[in-house]
Order: sequence, then structure tokens, then C-alpha cells
Amino acid sequence: YFVLENNTVKENIIDLLAGYTNEYKEHRTKQVLRAVELSKYAGKRAKELSSGQRQRLSIARALAEFPKLLLLDEPFSNLDFGKRDKLFSFIRENLSKHDSSCIFVTHHPQEALRYADKLMVIEDGTIKALGDPKELYRNPNDLETGKLFGKCFELNKKDFSDTKDIPLKKGIIFLRPENLKIVSKTSKNINLSATVKDCFFAGSHYEIKLKTESGKIVFCYSINNSFKTGSIVPLSVVTSD
Repeated sequence: YFVLENNTVKENIIDLLAGYTNEYKEHRTKQVLRAVELSKYAGKRAKELSSGQRQRLSIARALAEFPKLLLLDEPFSNLDFGKRDKLFSFIRENLSKHDSSCIFVTHHPQEALRYADKLMVIEDGTIKALGDPKELYRNPNDLETGKLFGKCFELNKKDFSDTKDIPLKKGIIFLRPENLKIVSKTSKNINLSATVKDCFFAGSHYEIKLKTESGKIVFCYSINNSFKTGSIVPLSVVTSD
């Protein structure tokens, strides 16, 4: 939705609510502006807003009279995570209330996984994958699709010293860092061994970079950094439900 530059923020919303009672117009305008955190700018002209605020006002106009089909193309590109999450919670609530659907275009994998009920991966105008976000993340059709949603690596039966309980498909499996766990050398669940190459602090955890005996680079997560570079560690494969 384009923004009416010379109108106030409030007028930009009310303008789209023709045919409703004044009471409902006031209620819906306050509700939408609260969702996009523009309530305190209600009397300000649109042309006086920052680019991020104008983007939120544009989204608010699209949500004023909630449509049966909402098209969102990179709608949150200038918004921080807090505003993005709050706004999409509002959108989801309205989707359910109005029995509407939403087509959400994004290049950010975490947005796609977090907000979508069904995911479609498009490459060169062709549908490459379609399905449940959890399924596409955990069981991608190919390595390229897997990498769209974060670190992903392909191992085959030759990479493992023990393939017991590993759900190989055509001799291969796609894994993510959370699927590999460093275990003790006496563990009965050792599937392969790897050499520690590096360690990166990632806030809530460490990312351990490893090189398998077959020469492949993989990663796993750890809550501590107690692994020396060059040391060999045993790994267990932990697959998702």
C-alpha cells in the first residue's frame, strides 16, 4: 500500500475504512497503529516519518480492512526482531479471525521457518520444494535446499564407523549442527570421529568446526569450549522426530 504523504498517520488508516461506523473506525485505527507501534505518531504527517516508520504505516494500511488474501513482499526488511515478531503475531491473529490467507515472500530463512504454515522454495521461477517448514528443514530434498535454512551437510555411509539407527536414504543423510553430539570415548553410541578445527562463540552456545576422517567439514553445537584444536572427538548422530 502506498502512503498518503500529506495525511496524518491516523488519516492514512481511517481513509481505508469508509462505510464503517465512526466508533469502529476509531477502534480499528487504534488497534492497527498499536500493532505497528505508531500510536504516538497518530497526529503526525506521513511525510515526516522515518523510512522504517513509513514502512510500518504502509503495512498498517494493508491491515486496516483485513483482506481475504494478504500479499507481503519482504515486509519486515527495515524492522528489528521485536517489532517484526509483534507485528506478525497481530497478522496471524487476524488471519485466523477473518479466515484469510497470506502469501509471504522473504529471503530470510528464519522468517520463513518461524512464520509459515507451508513453505515454497522457488528457484528460477520453478517450484523446487513445497511442504511443512519442519519437514523441509529436517529432511530437505537436496543439499542446496537444506542450506537455504542454515548450516547443512551431506554424509554418506562411508563417512560413518557405525550406521546403526541412522536413517540413510539411498546411502546418504543430510545433517545439521544440532544433529551431531560430541560424546565420551566410552560411549556406546559413537557413529564417527572428527578433528576439531576451530570454535566460534555464538551467544547461547559455541559452534565447533570439525573435519571428519573422510575429509568433510561439519559443525556441531556445544555449551562450552573445552575442545582443543587438533584433538579428535567421537560423535553421535541425533536425528529429529
